[in-house]
Amino acid sequence: MKPRHPAATVRQLEHDLNVRPLDLARHQQLSQAHHALLQLPDRETQLVAICRDQPFAFTSQLHLSALHEARGDRQAAVIGFTRAIKTAQLRGFWFDNASTPPWICELVLHAMDVAFHGRSELFHASIEPLVARYGKDELARVTKALAMYLELEPTVRSDPRQQPRFLYIPGLPIAPVFPRDALPFADWYEARTEEIAGELRAVVDGDGVQPFHYDVPDAQRGSLTAGGAWDAYFFYADGERHDAHHAACPKVSAVLADLPLDHVRDHGPEVCFSIMRPGAHILPHRGVTNARAVLHLGLEIPDGCALNLVGVEQLRWEAGRCFAFDDTYEHEAWNRSDRTRAILLADIWNPFLRAAEREALAELVGVIGDFNRQAAPAPVSGSASGGP
Repeated sequence: MKPRHPAATVRQLEHDLNVRPLDLARHQQLSQAHHALLQLPDRETQLVAICRDQPFAFTSQLHLSALHEARGDRQAAVIGFTRAIKTAQLRGFWFDNASTPPWICELVLHAMDVAFHGRSELFHASIEPLVARYGKDELARVTKALAMYLELEPTVRSDPRQQPRFLYIPGLPIAPVFPRDALPFADWYEARTEEIAGELRAVVDGDGVQPFHYDVPDAQRGSLTAGGAWDAYFFYADGERHDAHHAACPKVSAVLADLPLDHVRDHGPEVCFSIMRPGAHILPHRGVTNARAVLHLGLEIPDGCALNLVGVEQLRWEAGRCFAFDDTYEHEAWNRSDRTRAILLADIWNPFLRAAEREALAELVGVIGDFNRQAAPAPVSGSASGGP
């Protein structure tokens, strides 16, 4: 009988271990199968195909990344090692000696070292040209933010009530609600309220079709909202421009072009007509970074509506008035009326950031996002969990 190809053996064992992760004998067999596969001239091609077809195969991903490193592709190695480690740890492996088979422990430790240092090198390299252009002092807050994000130094916040879910920029003035004089465009913006509100009404009444969609992911319904619906008509979402909505609202589009929106590839801004139906309650939550501010312009504001910065201040919208706040402070909102509340919501840069810092943060956050997507672990199935 013709012996089975090592790649086929690896495929089968990876599949079996995804179903039965605690089978130590199969882990040992997988080690032997990988050893045989790694002797072949087409080993990288075979491992690429295995990892493509079986993204949960973290041991194969580990060996593939080692091949990338050996031929000098450090970025691919860093991404691949990170994905392998995250995928393994989601399944209960590679936390310590007890959860790491001894025959692979040395390679896992090496992968962790390369992943940690390589990620740091990649992120620092993304802003090095800007540091060279503007100077270390000009971008000191950004480089310190990166050091805290990478846990190279402790995160110390000026205001402990401020807890971003992603990136904290140190050294900015404390401003849960930004002072009016930090928004030099405010008078100009408010003077355009009627034309903006007119296009809102045209969108709602134009063809009788409901143009809004529920702006809460299924997984967050019930944990982020209660009561009536929270709807939105997006001009930008996660940085993606909704061209049809800009075309439908050309005056809004023109106004947005002159606001300091926080354009970050695949991340920002988020800009929309934000609609709270009667009885809606947006439950307490926090934003991702204090690099941005959330700008609200009141359009249709019934009584009984408020934005509450928990433990800080309660704000009430007014038609024709704008304000901006730091959403890394815990906040909630409600509409306790029997009418719809409508505002134009826009993410802008924190007004206390300098132009060079905005440029550096746009580049840095884009690179971090790219890396995190590429290095994302394979999701855990219901049966695959636990260490060897």
